[in-house]
Amino acid sequence: MNETLVNNLKYLGFNVYEAKVYIEMLKQSNPLTAYEIAGISGVPRSKVYEVVDKLFVKHALVQTENSPKKYLAVDPDVILNTIRSEFDSTIEYVKNEFSKLSTGETVDHIFNLIGKGPVIKKSKEMITNASDSILIATGPNMLAQLEGCLHEAEDRGVVLNIVYYSDEIINFKNVYNHMLNQPDIENWLNILLDVDFKEGLAGTMSVDSDEGHGICTKNVYMNNILQDNIVHEIYLGMLEEKLGIEYIQEITERVPDRLWGGAMMVFKDYFKL
Repeated sequence: MNETLVNNLKYLGFNVYEAKVYIEMLKQSNPLTAYEIAGISGVPRSKVYEVVDKLFVKHALVQTENSPKKYLAVDPDVILNTIRSEFDSTIEYVKNEFSKLSTGETVDHIFNLIGKGPVIKKSKEMITNASDSILIATGPNMLAQLEGCLHEAEDRGVVLNIVYYSDEIINFKNVYNHMLNQPDIENWLNILLDVDFKEGLAGTMSVDSDEGHGICTKNVYMNNILQDNIVHEIYLGMLEEKLGIEYIQEITERVPDRLWGGAMMVFKDYFKL
């Protein structure tokens, strides 16, 4: 017998004996007694009458004769439609009841993401779930990981604004190439991401290994910081395009190096990246 099918029927409310009887009864064209059903299904005779009664109550079997009682299986489409309808009604009821419950104060936690894989996975998840807008600042290595889901987001109407740490032309609508004081894109995958102005992510990962660290959060204050950083990078990209990178470089040379790179060096030293 197909054990996978039996196990899946268990998820739909059948026990093992009920599943076995129903599967075997679907193969029969003539009505059978409970005694005969025990013989074809392997269900003990001491249990089969109870099992048949339960399947009758579930409308999985119909009784065709009374003396002796004989049964046929109900069409699977009928059963599955009934189960689906009952599940949908139950889910709707539970959903409505949950909405009435008083919840405690919402705490918007900041979650750590350890390793390159979890950062990339969470980034893809956020982009896939975006409904209105995406702000993202990243370089070629990270874009290669996210390009597919970003195109899908743009195709479904999500507004993308991409700060791209490269002079390469990429096939998105709103791209701001930013070359000034960019992250080390040769050795690191870097990302700042905001989705729908509700959820943010920041991460730095090694190109050559699985090392990486990041955070994700719905905390409004942290998200404002992430949004401001990305918008700031957009402004710089626009200035570079308008005035030229040499002119911007001349101005920013007056800013001490420690203000540009100090924070990232502390981050790399702390996490031994």
